[in-house]
Formats: sequence, structure tokens, C-alpha cells
Amino acid sequence: NEYKSYLSFRDMFGRQPRPIRLAVIVCVTILLLLYYISDSAGTKNSYLSWIGTEKHMSNSSILLPLVPPSQVVIKSQITKVIGYLEPPYDLTTITSDLSYFFPAINIFFTGIPKTGCSNWEEALLLAEGRIEHNHNPARVAAVHGGVIHPYRMSNYNSSSQTVNSATSIVVLRNPWTRAVSGYRQKLSSEDVQGGKMKFISYRIVKDIRSPDDKNPDPLCTFEEYIRYCVKVGGLKDRHFAPQKIFLNINKMRYDKVIPLEYADLMANDLFKEMDKNITLFSSYDKSSDPRQQSSALKAKKWLSDLQTKDPELIDSFYDIFKEDFKLLNYSNFSDPNFPLPLL
Repeated sequence: NEYKSYLSFRDMFGRQPRPIRLAVIVCVTILLLLYYISDSAGTKNSYLSWIGTEKHMSNSSILLPLVPPSQVVIKSQITKVIGYLEPPYDLTTITSDLSYFFPAINIFFTGIPKTGCSNWEEALLLAEGRIEHNHNPARVAAVHGGVIHPYRMSNYNSSSQTVNSATSIVVLRNPWTRAVSGYRQKLSSEDVQGGKMKFISYRIVKDIRSPDDKNPDPLCTFEEYIRYCVKVGGLKDRHFAPQKIFLNINKMRYDKVIPLEYADLMANDLFKEMDKNITLFSSYDKSSDPRQQSSALKAKKWLSDLQTKDPELIDSFYDIFKEDFKLLNYSNFSDPNFPLPLL
């Protein structure tokens, strides 16, 4: 029997032409090498993600196609980090002013600051029939103010059956580009859309800037903002706080988790399901590739410079938001696919 088994094995492999045997050896060697790499990878700046039979390896020679990950893949990643996304729920118990219910389109939206929530609110108001045209990007307050006010869960009265049948969506963003966007819009002297929060910037300058510093700008620099965050453990204002704290994991479900980097594509699919001809206003940049938009390019430049100057500072800032990075396995600023999630 042993001899017959040997003959059977030899018939399968031993009598194959030499090129085929060499090909088999090469394939097995490559698979073992990939397994070794995947087992040893684990640093912040180097990722190897395996999802089913697909592999995305971050290095200088590979650029991922702009194809949104499926909800199965997204939820699998989030579940690894913070737990089950569909617990027993009653959406009527969510009274945050960052949560909205749009009854005509049956959508429950959680708007995390600095994840494009103004654009989403505007698009959902258009689909709801509450407004008839896009607002000027500089008029963010018009969307956040009286127009959206009746749809906030803190003001809404409805039966639990109505609200609980809604499709619940939330948008997440790479923490690096979110930090840069928050700084540019709220703290810097740069002329960008949105309202300033100069009182925070003044406080940072007073606390961080040396009296000998000759910088004439009364508002803080990006480095001063990063140093202040590290010093105090992160700003408490909602525009700068970690995204994870806005997720009500134990109270509600999330039917669609949307990475901001793929928001345009995923929004188109969502509004097609509603039979609505609406597109997300999207970024105020001209580039449709998130890897080429100004927040990504500035983040890559500014953070790379700080990494060279003070790597411990960048590590400390990363630690404040490390759970946000894990949510969607977000790429680091040194990655060629930055700011995409590596799923």
C-alpha cells in the first residue's frame, strides 16, 4: 500500500515535465514568502491586509484602484476594533444634535465633524425636498443652522417604528487628513471655507509659542497645533476629537459605513437606490482622486516634515487617534495610497 501511494504521488508530480515542476516550486516559495511577510508586518507605517483571497500590500510600487470596499469588509474590520455593529437598538433613544432623521427618504444620519458632514447634510436635504439647490461652500452655517434644525434627533418626535426602519449611515475619515482639514478651516490664517475658531488658536499660541518667536501671525501654526494636542492629550472640541467617541456602538446599528475617501462613489449608489438624481458636493478641491486633493498633499508634506524634525511628536499625536486609524485600517502619510483605507 505504501508503494502504491508512492507511485500515485510520483504519477501526479514526478512524471511532470521539468518546467511544470519548477513552476510549482516557485509558486510554493512565493506563497511561503508572502506568509512570512504578513506574519512579521505590524508597524504603523507598513501594512499588509488580507481580506479573503485579496491582498493589498503597501509599498512604493503599488497603487490601489479607487474601488470602494464592500460593507462586509468594512464591518468586519470595525468589529475587530470596537465590537458588533448591529446590537439591539432603538434609534429614538439617540438624542445627539449630530444625529438626524430624514423621514421622506427614510435615512438616519450620524454626522461626525470634519468628515464631510456638511456636504452630506446638504445632499440629504436635497433628497428630502427641503432645499432646491446646492449652497455656496462658504455658507456652511446655512446648512448647519435653521435648515437642518428640524431634522436633528434632539428636536425630532416620531414613533420608534418609523425611525427604527430607517437606513442608518455614518461617514469616517483618515485621521491625518481630518486633523489637517480641521486645522486649516478652524485654526489657521488660511482663507478657506467655514467658520474660524480663533479663540482656540489664540489659546494655543499663548501656551506653546515662545516669547522669543518672531512669527507675526497671531494664529497658531500646524506644528504648534500638534504640540498643543500632544501636551493636553487632544483638543476636546468636537471638530478635533477622535471619531470613535461619536459612534454609539452599544445603542445603535450602522447599515452603511462610508469612508470619506470613497464618498462620491458610495453616495451615487445610495441616491440611485432612492431614485434621486443627486450627487454629493464633495471636496472643494478639483481633483476627484483623494490622493491628489489638497488636504492629502498638505498632510503628507507637513507631517513628513514634522516626522523628520521630531518623530516622537508624530508618534505621540498618532497615539491620541490610534483607534480611529484602526477603524478602517487607514493608511499612514508615508503610504503611496494615503489617505485611503487599506481594506
